[in-house]
Amino acid sequence: MNKKSEGGLQMVHRTRQAKALVLIVSLLTIIVTTPFGIAGTAAAVPLGTVVTNGSVTIGKSVAPTGTTLFAGDRVTSEQPALINFSSGSRIEMTKAAATFVREGSTLIVDASQGLMRFSFNKGEEVRINAGSFQFAGGANSNRIGELGLNKSGQVVLTLTEGSFAALNTANGARTEVNPGSPLMALNSNAGNATQGAAQVGAGVSGSAGAGAGATAAMVVAGVGFAAGAGLGIQGAVQSSSSR
Repeated sequence: MNKKSEGGLQMVHRTRQAKALVLIVSLLTIIVTTPFGIAGTAAAVPLGTVVTNGSVTIGKSVAPTGTTLFAGDRVTSEQPALINFSSGSRIEMTKAAATFVREGSTLIVDASQGLMRFSFNKGEEVRINAGSFQFAGGANSNRIGELGLNKSGQVVLTLTEGSFAALNTANGARTEVNPGSPLMALNSNAGNATQGAAQVGAGVSGSAGAGAGATAAMVVAGVGFAAGAGLGIQGAVQSSSSR
């Protein structure tokens, strides 16, 4: 074989090597980037839809009624707005702000301020972060009630059905919130928050306790009775103030 033929064969061999290398690099690129693409898609999981007589803000955008709520969205509402979750649970927000996410099967509500009436279905794993408190558990029954909180650190949680385990993250104290024992943390002094935060019951019990807690939740949230009347859905979200 002459040198010219040998040179031609070497060139063909190198060309094949180059094509094979390009193919390998392309496959590696697909393998490396695909998981991130899947993760990005999974993060944008729809949680439910928003119902409002006007509009609310999701993130920085105005969202009319019927807007889909996705995991990680922050909802801000001056007027009453109802969130219907895909699971059948619901939250009505008034002058409130909260971020909603899911960690596995758990719905996490990071509440910042305002009044929230809620109805969580039996079996729904829920965790609510509000001020220095974390509320969780009680999935063996429905949990229906109201949460009021403000930027001063005051928190009120009242239930008309079901229970929540309450953790004061400032001092580690634990207690249970149920229809007979609302939680009213009305000491807004940050220096005394660790001593005075878990004021459970506050001298009231039974339906009187639930009613007092519901009123306190509205006061703490800065919501008047007219504004607290909501969207006329209290038959579904059976808060004590609507009975």
